Amino acid sequence: MMKKIALGWLLLLLLPGCIGNMAVDPIDYVDPFIGTGGHGHTYPGATSPYGAVQLSPDTRRDNWDACAGYHYSDSTIIGFSHTHLSGTGAIDLGDILFHPTSRAMDNGAEHYTPEPIGFSHKDEKATPGYYSVNFRKEGILAEMTASTYAGVHRYTFRKGLPASLVIDMKHLLTRDELIDTLSIRGSGPNEIAGMRITSGWVQDQPVYFVAQFSQPFKNLYIPEDHSRAVAQFGQSDGTPLVVKVGLSIVSEENARRNLEDDIDGYDFDAVYRETRNRWNEELKQIVVESKNRDQLKNFYTAIYRAKVVPNIMSDVNGQYRRHDKQIASTDKSFRYFSTLSLWDTFRAWHPLMTLIDTVLVNDIIRSMLVMYDATGELPIWPLSSGETGTMIGYHSVSVIADAFNKGILDPDINIREAFRAMKISSEVNRKGASDYIRNGFIPANKKRESVSCLLEFAYDDWCISRVAQQLGYEQDAETYFNRSLSYINVFDGETKFFRGKRSDGNWESPFNPFAPGRSYTEATAWQYRYFVPHDVNGMVQLFGGENEFEAAVDELFAAEERVDGEMADITGMIGQYVQGNEPSHHMAYLYNYVGAPWKTQYWTRRILKELYQPTPDGLSGNEDCGQMSAWYILSSLGIYPLCPGSNQFLLTTPLFEKAEIGLANGKRLIITANDRERNIYINKVILNGHIIENNYITYTQLMEGGELTFELSDEPNRERGTSPETFPASLTTEKVVSIPYTTKDLYLFQNEIEVTLGTATEGAQIYYTLDGTEPDKNALLYRGPFKISNSTLIKAKAFKEGYTPSNTFSIDATKARFRKALHREEREQGVVYTYHEGVFSSVADLLKSKVVKKGKLRSPSIEHAERENHFGFTFQGLLWVPEDGVYDFMTQSDDGSVLFIGNELVVDNDGSHAAITASGSIALEKGFHAYQLIYFQDYEGKSLRWGCRLKHNGDFQQIPDENLFIDNSTTINP
Repeated sequence: MMKKIALGWLLLLLLPGCIGNMAVDPIDYVDPFIGTGGHGHTYPGATSPYGAVQLSPDTRRDNWDACAGYHYSDSTIIGFSHTHLSGTGAIDLGDILFHPTSRAMDNGAEHYTPEPIGFSHKDEKATPGYYSVNFRKEGILAEMTASTYAGVHRYTFRKGLPASLVIDMKHLLTRDELIDTLSIRGSGPNEIAGMRITSGWVQDQPVYFVAQFSQPFKNLYIPEDHSRAVAQFGQSDGTPLVVKVGLSIVSEENARRNLEDDIDGYDFDAVYRETRNRWNEELKQIVVESKNRDQLKNFYTAIYRAKVVPNIMSDVNGQYRRHDKQIASTDKSFRYFSTLSLWDTFRAWHPLMTLIDTVLVNDIIRSMLVMYDATGELPIWPLSSGETGTMIGYHSVSVIADAFNKGILDPDINIREAFRAMKISSEVNRKGASDYIRNGFIPANKKRESVSCLLEFAYDDWCISRVAQQLGYEQDAETYFNRSLSYINVFDGETKFFRGKRSDGNWESPFNPFAPGRSYTEATAWQYRYFVPHDVNGMVQLFGGENEFEAAVDELFAAEERVDGEMADITGMIGQYVQGNEPSHHMAYLYNYVGAPWKTQYWTRRILKELYQPTPDGLSGNEDCGQMSAWYILSSLGIYPLCPGSNQFLLTTPLFEKAEIGLANGKRLIITANDRERNIYINKVILNGHIIENNYITYTQLMEGGELTFELSDEPNRERGTSPETFPASLTTEKVVSIPYTTKDLYLFQNEIEVTLGTATEGAQIYYTLDGTEPDKNALLYRGPFKISNSTLIKAKAFKEGYTPSNTFSIDATKARFRKALHREEREQGVVYTYHEGVFSSVADLLKSKVVKKGKLRSPSIEHAERENHFGFTFQGLLWVPEDGVYDFMTQSDDGSVLFIGNELVVDNDGSHAAITASGSIALEKGFHAYQLIYFQDYEGKSLRWGCRLKHNGDFQQIPDENLFIDNSTTINP
């Protein structure tokens, strides 16, 4: 093993001194500290490409910016743990923490309590595969490196100081994690072994380890609860202490085998050299030339970040732990991977890998199919040995479809079995798939994130339709083709936004596109205004045509840079474009579909230069397991996969003068661009001597290799890429009339109401029915507003000569029926509450938990919670309503709330993402009405507010304390 390491390092040293104007080693440009500040959520520690070990310092452990364990703003280090997440928005891992100390343990090791160690960033160093920090006051130099399955520590204690290490088995990166099992023991004169099982983001995660030390223990203390081990080595003589730690999620035996296979002896430098060599080879897969050192740092750090995940979970013997907790084996026929942040990475990271590493692509797909075999559903966001269930969509199907459509799926992967997994996963998804399939939309009053889920389901269904078509499954192809058009059902032609729609077809209101809403995922309506990647032309028709759509995208970048509410994920803004989160990542490329490609070229260049910086806070948002980096890599090369599965990469201006890509098929693609600093607009694109007139290039063309040349200009070329035949592909190829809309909320009207219909397609005629029948040109022609006085089902369809008719618009106009008031004689002001503690993800979880205490308050308030996180309240009583009327109620909560009036659910804000506002309406008589307000807090931020108003009449007002009374005669059980 060591001979191979030495030979590899020697060959590296013998390479030529430069490539163009770039140093031999791309690794020298990588800065692992980029993204460790702000909300980048990256870690600076040591790991190998796609390694199982991420050995890194932990500076904090219990808030959102602790997702990677380290934050650049901190000044103390708790210790060094062996597993970390890269750029995620949720916290987990931080397994098996080592804490060095040179302090005397005067009262014995059993009484020693480790404290965080102060440090300075001036004393830190980090490069791929290596991290060090000098704790000057402690007299300890700590160094880290890593192989695939092992972490290696080297501690140099100042001569004469006590040398000790604490192995902390209870260290967690979040208080959400619960330790189910602990075990640690001395397994030799210089060895410690153990395991623990935690339940955090993923339930029942086991980690086994074997740690071997280069020096025997002078003393080893392990308490009865196995919470830690204190290894003492006596006074230091200045000789470094090396520790090598093997990990496995299968067994201690496998942890030992992994360690023995990876590392022979205690040569720290040899391990680092091998890892450095591996990183250099990975980084050289794409070589770029530039005189701008900051751009080189951004680029190579992006490649590095793109290759620290996913993480291999199969051991050297091929064994791995399935999601059903059974132990299986790959028989070394493939590598089993996890840490797949699919909601993020399907967009650019996975398409990037289809260009440069098809072996990895196929290993990931095999891993996904194993997960499906274990659980009956393709993964959504798998981690370690389980599924987090986080985020939305079923984007595994995008990854599989993209590989299949590109012809890179290994023949031994049964695509027909994979297709069955894709179909089943589209039907069992718990986030609204059944309503979506049944209704063509997800009712906003039933499910949170309804708009985002629908839009992403529609794209995924297009992916399924594409595969079905190629397999000859005509019925499935038609079914999923039709489902992929469901995005039309939540488009509001009046505001030209995708909006939350209630079960009755009315829009969720009030509507504020600048506010993070319950209908959207980590976004406002702006950030989901343009997400129809598979059918951009169909979306264009909804807006009224190409000119209208181009103006709408212009509006995105020109809009006021504001967020009306709280949403930590909305960062890196240009107008309402948000580079810091994934829903915006495709938007700058949309101009390629409407004949204005120079605007794509302008905005992508601005994003590349302004929103990526070589500093700790240089990422504009969460790195998200390589997606932020993949966007940078592909966009700086001048290509971007707006619609994975289409086999098309949209074109923009390259950032670098020259880039050379080692393609997965062994060929090389050279991309050149002239004077790209001053000239940011494309004048001509040439591939191997042939001019490309289109605003895109195909996967097949790219994989041919050769030379792709961009001839640039300092002025936009307003002739190139402006005709429809140059636009990227869309599902819809014809002109379609935009779906009709109403301008009023028709839910709970009193007496009568005027109905106004419209469509965004200029010159179209609307026909409508009032009896529930399907409208055609024999139906009523809409000539102007009309009135109705009873509950009515209205359907409308729009027509225009030379256009395909619109989809049918359907809405229930519902006349108000007033809920009777209660008669109560007792009038004690206040509210009764119950207080609960526990880990809750929904109101149902809270209602099943034990009551910690009960009491009375003046009004609903969470100020009396006895802990910061993991608690909940129920508040109930009587609400005095001063007059007959239709009332809107709202709750704003972090993390979830619901409001019942009597037994009717009026506001469903259950399990919302951050401090989200939700509302609902009800018709009430003057008098007393029983209510129940239920709230729970998960972690990281807490708030509760509720309010009321007469329907659509001004702003919501806090419900006055004097309108709240205790009901001593009724117990409410919704």
